[in-house]
Amino acid sequence: MASAAGVTALCATALLAAAPASAGPGGNVVFRDHFTFDDSHIEQVEHAGEFCDVPFLVLWEGRGTVTDMESVRRGDRYFVSFKVTQMQRWTNVETGASFSERTHFGFRDQKVDIDDDGILTATVQDHISWKLFDGDGKLIGVDAGVFNTVYTVDLGDLTNPDDDVELSAEPVGDHGARQLGERDFCADVETFLG
Repeated sequence: MASAAGVTALCATALLAAAPASAGPGGNVVFRDHFTFDDSHIEQVEHAGEFCDVPFLVLWEGRGTVTDMESVRRGDRYFVSFKVTQMQRWTNVETGASFSERTHFGFRDQKVDIDDDGILTATVQDHISWKLFDGDGKLIGVDAGVFNTVYTVDLGDLTNPDDDVELSAEPVGDHGARQLGERDFCADVETFLG
């Protein structure tokens, strides 16, 4: 997926801007980050030596939001949610040819339990929508769906989060449409911008 690096960068950056906590319908919000970005750069300058080997300069433009929240529900249970919405456009500086994508990704805890031995079991629901467009705005394809995974984690010493050990991650559901498959980002750059 072309946006994986962008999502990773947004996730890391999201922790830089904290917003005040407030109560919500799902429980008491104890932590909330919200970050908005609007940026641009020349890919070959920003990612020198790592960007696709093409004979033209590529302008990247992106904007979006990241929200990360933790709340307490069902007494003392902590539930986490995270979402990213972004738009990215790549443009050949010389010709003006471009392509773009719109991505919405999020996850949220559905069920969280901790047993007497300090074993946490969390059912997490991921949802994604990735739409790829050519330079005329024509939709090339969509990957969209909902994925559920049950994680089991040994929390070890409950006062030390560094000793947590993931015991398993079991997929329990995968529903949606897959039209884009495993795309080669550099091939897209050459096809749409070359």
